[in-house]
Amino acid sequence: MTEPRPTVAPESLADIERALLGVLCVGLPPARAAGSDAFRVDYVTARVLGLLEGEAERHLSGERVTVAFRERLRETIGALSEAGILADKPAGAPAAPGGFEEGLAIDVVEPDAHPTVLDRHLAQECMETLFQVKAVYPYLMGRYSASGEVWRRLRAEGYGQ
Repeated sequence: MTEPRPTVAPESLADIERALLGVLCVGLPPARAAGSDAFRVDYVTARVLGLLEGEAERHLSGERVTVAFRERLRETIGALSEAGILADKPAGAPAAPGGFEEGLAIDVVEPDAHPTVLDRHLAQECMETLFQVKAVYPYLMGRYSASGEVWRRLRAEGYGQ
């Protein structure tokens, strides 16, 4: 019989871990299908972490995340995968519907291939914790709201069917 994994609380996570899990729980649509890199998990996580740290653009270089943040996020995804909280998608896995453009500069993973959240309860708690931060709430709620609109449009267009 397998030993149960100890319960993890959002407070025990690093800010970047809490930000990533909360962002993954928001339900962002695929960036390609949405037609905007503002829906990329790496971009939204960088913005949220910057807001937590008091400087929204800290981990961004224009419309992309910085190289340092990209590496830090890769390490975070790896650590959360090892802990059984996420399941990272293997490199070279096919992109979700919407396609993948060969030669496109990619920051973390293919923009439409997000790590899979295995601990949905923890991710939900992280999202709710982020919504409690006054500096983060308007931005993250804006992404949440816009995601719903994009998903409605995509479903109406037959996305994923």
